[in-house]
Amino acid sequence: MFIQRQRMESRTILAVKATMRVAGRSVDATIANASSRGVLAMVDGAPVRGTPVELVIAGRVLKGQVRWRAHDRCGIALKEQIDVAELIEGRAIPVVYVPERLARRSAMELLRSFLG
Repeated sequence: MFIQRQRMESRTILAVKATMRVAGRSVDATIANASSRGVLAMVDGAPVRGTPVELVIAGRVLKGQVRWRAHDRCGIALKEQIDVAELIEGRAIPVVYVPERLARRSAMELLRSFLG
């Protein structure tokens, strides 16, 4: 029997450039949505479930663990809560809003749409 857990908090759709550090290597990533407890990261070759990761965003390091993955994206549960409002207002991290239809694209398609 499949049991679906309901999210406790809605997600805010955004696009933030980040660097994901995994097992001593760094890769480019895009944060496509966020809540105070987790983020959706779009990255080529997403790490496997359970992998500890660090996201470096504008000099700030967010530590977390991969909870699920697909081909070019993964859900990351953060160790500490973040203030999504600060992300939106640009006080903590520069943010670019994107339409929801773009947030569902692959990381490369999203970056191409930003670069023109």
